[in-house]
Amino acid sequence: MNPGRTTIALLTGLLFSVVSMPATSAVRMMGAGNVSCTEWAQLRNSNEYFSAGNWMLGFLSSTAWNTGTDILASKNTEILFKLVDEYCTKLPQQTIAVAAVELANHFLDITPSQ
Repeated sequence: MNPGRTTIALLTGLLFSVVSMPATSAVRMMGAGNVSCTEWAQLRNSNEYFSAGNWMLGFLSSTAWNTGTDILASKNTEILFKLVDEYCTKLPQQTIAVAAVELANHFLDITPSQ
């Protein structure tokens, strides 16, 4: 099996093993993270996802910086974007900000709030 696909499959399985809303309602998210998952899918299909994609990368990088945990070690943008693609396929009404929070929580091994 392809090691990249194995990594994606493993991360996807872990990410979606518990899907619940994180407590983002108490924190205001601004910028391109407010793009809906439906819009993300459209942007990905047209290769115009760079603004929202870079917002997500910045959020994850900031999370790593603020926690002191290198949550992006051994990950590349394509793997991260594919994880968001899969999240958005399952929850198209959510935003990229919520997807990024879920991804960060997964990488930090934090169970999302109920």
